[in-house]
Amino acid sequence: MQDLFSSMQPSADFSWVVAMFAGTGATDAIRRANDVPLKTYYPIRFNGNQEPIPMWRNYLFIEFRGMLTLNICRSTSKFLKIICAHDEEGILRPIMVRKNAIAESLELFQQGRFNDRTYVRRYYGKGSIVRVIEGNFIDKRVRLEIDIEPGLPGTKKVPIDINGCRGSIEIWKLAL
Repeated sequence: MQDLFSSMQPSADFSWVVAMFAGTGATDAIRRANDVPLKTYYPIRFNGNQEPIPMWRNYLFIEFRGMLTLNICRSTSKFLKIICAHDEEGILRPIMVRKNAIAESLELFQQGRFNDRTYVRRYYGKGSIVRVIEGNFIDKRVRLEIDIEPGLPGTKKVPIDINGCRGSIEIWKLAL
């Protein structure tokens, strides 16, 4: 196996690579990296039960420190490869991720961005004015005649009022 890290020098700008694992290999690598300590970044999102789950189970961002990084990745039998690409000279090299890219992503995540918890469906009370984006009343502003709860299951016909004219529209869960 070719050592992809032999010619790479760590720098302040680039200090992360992406490793690919099978099964629970990424979590095994995280445990070993934490013993060193070597930084790892496992992007997560929150499921419907508000539990954190990995965005990509098989991919792990791991801090680049030469052979140490490669040895940590190889320490599990479930290690598949480091994500690589050919450089200008045609040599296969690991794709390096800028150090600040991970820091910015973590900062945004901690602020509530890229976090499913902030994208909870809104509550629309009776009398709310909404714009219809599809169907017969497209681009019309309508007043809701009933409350729309965030937990609306599937689709529902909702009575509306458009400048004194009453009708109904069908609302899909995804539209909320």
